Amino acid sequence: MIEWFGENLWAAWLALTFVLAVVESFLLDLMFLMLAVGALAAMMVSLAGGELWMQVVVGSVTALLMLGAVRPIALKHLKKGSAEQLTNIDRMAGMEAQALEAVTELSGLAEVDGDTWTARAAGPFQIEPGTPAVVESVDGATVYLKPTSSIQWDDPQTRED
Repeated sequence: MIEWFGENLWAAWLALTFVLAVVESFLLDLMFLMLAVGALAAMMVSLAGGELWMQVVVGSVTALLMLGAVRPIALKHLKKGSAEQLTNIDRMAGMEAQALEAVTELSGLAEVDGDTWTARAAGPFQIEPGTPAVVESVDGATVYLKPTSSIQWDDPQTRED
């Protein structure tokens, strides 16, 4: 068995490629994918009849080049996008909310986009039930709210002169 691996190192490089690809599918950070490409390059050298030291050098250099040159560009392209493309909680900042119960820095409930959320005041103030508010940030399953700015118009009938 060991003799077979010695004569067919490409199979070991191929197995390493698959293992790294499986790890990448769980982590999704493009790190192990770049290492898998390096193992694939080493497999190609092995299939071409290159010595073990050459396989290791080519695989290592390829992996380092992929990590240093390709991964940053790929991550930049994956993460770019406008605010309209934000999903889930990333898009919630700035959305309108309505307090369902008194919201303080310690407790509260609010409705955001039809869903009920645990809410906290984003400062030393209280938001009364039924009062509109704006989502400032989200942390886990808790939205941090700030009151919406509003103008209090005086009723001219009740104003004293």
